[in-house]
Amino acid sequence: MYTPLLTLALVAMSIPAVSSPATALPAVFPAVCPSAPQSGKADTIYRRNERTGRVISLTGMVLVNSLTEVRLDRGGKTANYDATSVVRIDWGSVPPSYRDGMTYRRRGDWTQAVTSFRVAATDASTREVLRADARLKSCEALMRLGASDAGQFPEAAKEAERLLTDFATSSLVPHARTIQARALRLSGDTAAAATAFENLYSEGSSDPATPGYDRQACLEAGLQAAWCFLDTSETLKARELFGAAKGALEGMAAGMSAGDPKVLSQLRNHAGEAAMGEGFCLLAGGDASAALSFFELTTTRGDAPAGARYAAILGRGEALMALSKLRDAQLCFAEVAALEHTNPDRAARAVLGLAQSTLALGDGDAAGAARRWLTVITESYGDTPSARKASDLQGNL
Repeated sequence: MYTPLLTLALVAMSIPAVSSPATALPAVFPAVCPSAPQSGKADTIYRRNERTGRVISLTGMVLVNSLTEVRLDRGGKTANYDATSVVRIDWGSVPPSYRDGMTYRRRGDWTQAVTSFRVAATDASTREVLRADARLKSCEALMRLGASDAGQFPEAAKEAERLLTDFATSSLVPHARTIQARALRLSGDTAAAATAFENLYSEGSSDPATPGYDRQACLEAGLQAAWCFLDTSETLKARELFGAAKGALEGMAAGMSAGDPKVLSQLRNHAGEAAMGEGFCLLAGGDASAALSFFELTTTRGDAPAGARYAAILGRGEALMALSKLRDAQLCFAEVAALEHTNPDRAARAVLGLAQSTLALGDGDAAGAARRWLTVITESYGDTPSARKASDLQGNL
């Protein structure tokens, strides 16, 4: 039994790092302004025709980029477009600080990117729409820095708050709120993160969502809120949100059965994850036996979506560990660590379970093996909730 476990473990250690929803972001609210064309050029907006679905480009100067509208100056004539129809904006004329920030971002020099974007965000001579975008990119860069320096997560939350205060009607507000909630969770302020995620969820809990907000992203925020409430031992609140998110995500998937396969897969995976919430609530309530039975029902279903299947195997491992069946728990953790490709938070949690179960078993060089697992988390999953726990455990070895 132990030899296959080590094989799975070695496979798990070889998995490349996967960007999480918080630092890649989401996957949550799509970035509106991904690139900065050369200075001197007109802005370009890409707008989707609701009737045909075609995306067309329009050039001019963006005057307003709000939750409800994008206003474009086209040679002295102003045109207004519904914000929901604009899928992207490429900035034309940008200040040197913004351009430098984009260069540093492409190089992965996040420290210098933060510095440059902050200059652009506070430059009074820069257009407000560009200053808002620079502030958002500063938030994103701080989140990337946090993966190797957890002290940057609180700063990312503060940076997001600055955007929310200074640009309260910007189309970037939903994205900034997502960053802020995630940063709060990763900085250890789980209660504040739970509230922030729940407030985001409320923007899309009903159909249609609040103008400017993506309903799928809001429902996913509800799922994140449930995990945060579970971490703060508010089991009833977590159970309520898991159930509500599951129903809404399933309903949304059913309503677009002929839609984009990638979006459908995401919806089903998140709905499957939410469906496993009941088992984790049972675990948190101390009923490991009932939780184990719950998770085993899902792991035997071949038609379960990946989100449900990997969450169930992880839950099964945690239930087995709570019941002191450590070898079996280790095998579950190794399977998730090796194969999970849909959710880096879950993969990191499985690696943490491997370290914990290894220490509990005490075989051979248990401490050395646990350190290696914990190093996988700090080096490859530094932007997940398990990173803080791994750091604390590492400090005690």
